[in-house]
Amino acid sequence: MRASLLATVLLLSSSAPVVFGQTTIFYDNFDSYADQAAFNAAWAVGISGGGGILSTEQAFSPLQSIKQDLTGRASGRDITPVSGSDAQPLVWSFRFYDSTQAANLRQFATIRDNSPALAQLVAIGAYNDTTLTKNLFTGASATAADLNTYYACRVAFSPGPNWFLLNAEGVPTRSTGWHELKAVFGDTKVDFYVDGVLGMGGIPYAASAGAITFDRVTVGSGLSSANGVGYYDDVLVQVIPEPSAMALLSLGLLALAGVNRRK
Repeated sequence: MRASLLATVLLLSSSAPVVFGQTTIFYDNFDSYADQAAFNAAWAVGISGGGGILSTEQAFSPLQSIKQDLTGRASGRDITPVSGSDAQPLVWSFRFYDSTQAANLRQFATIRDNSPALAQLVAIGAYNDTTLTKNLFTGASATAADLNTYYACRVAFSPGPNWFLLNAEGVPTRSTGWHELKAVFGDTKVDFYVDGVLGMGGIPYAASAGAITFDRVTVGSGLSSANGVGYYDDVLVQVIPEPSAMALLSLGLLALAGVNRRK
């Protein structure tokens, strides 16, 4: 099924929220907010450090993004509760502007099963705590050099491994500029991607199918980040059918088109 999930991800455009056969649960490019107060009103849960800053300094889809400065800012928004499955993978992605690799940052976004109590938290971004971050290939703690080179992920609670590096062979490394960070959830496992390339796959996040229902997204870590700022844009949550279902639907539409042409 891992190959099926990978094939599904390749069908999902990395730049547009509209894909044939998908169901968009949530999308925000932060361009609809007239001012900071409007953003604060919409992203009004899980706020820390005053919340994220509506900014025009950087934007992947013009003209605005959300900035986390050097303080511990974070803003959250509740979404329609949704679960991932092998038949209909759940895709969560966002654009992240990495400002520096010379020193470690604590800049990341999360998707959470938050209600009625926090049951799972998945994060992707830049993270600098070597006591919690590890190399899943070796089991060793990540070094400062590792954390400056690779993006990091977190599956916070059992059966997940907490923080780990996205350092599979061929995965894009950290660099200044915009990057797409993405997670694809099946029944019980999640695959992580950096700029469309698999960074680490088959990470357990749920004990059984349907055990985790995601209902909140956040931008900003809520932790101080003394060495640089980060920006977030194009937060997307989608459910997409597996390739076989999409292929059958496509065949049906082609057959219908053929019938119409013969009339």
